[in-house]
Amino acid sequence: METKEMLFIIPWDFTPVAENALKYAVKLAKLAKSSVKIELVHVLQTGGGLFSKSSKITDQEATEKLKEDQSRIKETYSVEVKAKILEGNLFDSVSEYASEQQADMVIMGTHGIKGVQKLTGSWALKVIAGSDVPFLVVQDGPTCEKVFEHIVMPVDFRDEEKEKIQWAIKIAIQYQSKIHIIIPNAFDSGVQKKINNNIAFAKMHIESYGLEWELHNAAKSKSFQEEVINLARDIEADLILVMTKPNLDLTDYVFGAQEQYIIANNAKIPVICVNPGTLVSN
Repeated sequence: METKEMLFIIPWDFTPVAENALKYAVKLAKLAKSSVKIELVHVLQTGGGLFSKSSKITDQEATEKLKEDQSRIKETYSVEVKAKILEGNLFDSVSEYASEQQADMVIMGTHGIKGVQKLTGSWALKVIAGSDVPFLVVQDGPTCEKVFEHIVMPVDFRDEEKEKIQWAIKIAIQYQSKIHIIIPNAFDSGVQKKINNNIAFAKMHIESYGLEWELHNAAKSKSFQEEVINLARDIEADLILVMTKPNLDLTDYVFGAQEQYIIANNAKIPVICVNPGTLVSN
């Protein structure tokens, strides 16, 4: 059976941050079992306010710069990339285009969330949480020959965790990864039972594909999100997989969603964000 060609989309703003995302796309494309197509998407932002055209770049200037970058990328990385210019809100436009093109992943570079980026970051998280395409958020370029060798995935009591486990399996098959599951401490027997059910589901399905996996328990004295980052750092993981909330409320924007803490982790470990109900379409 012929393997479906994969599509990676990179939000492209001509910065080193976007270049880091490109480096990941190139590395992942070379290691994937499927053939991969890479597309750069530059958004001419409209609408005024915080997200208006701060760079004042015109359509013609963007077109010329994209052509220059396509030539440079081909010479530097030995890969050909497509390019697309969109108009609209940065985050919405990329997410909607990725969905229309049935992309397999959006790879987005970031400096982490600090200063004004904490505000824009929460808006980005809102779009990620509403996307049916996974977002891989990277802060640096890849540093090792192999990527996604160790995947850290928090698993709790929710039913949708089973879908996140299936996402981890899908990625692990593509990149021969080992899956590390970390679970929180439950102070309620009913919650613990649901967590145990999810772990039993993980064990059955992961082992049915012959994949390696390991179970870790979070310490009681620290926040679960902090424990996720600590584990990923300790085992030198190169990917954290989280499932974002389908609906973010005001509290998430005021105090910062839990996913935002992990996405902007100080260890600069890449984070892939998936959403409930999206596995079938990908």
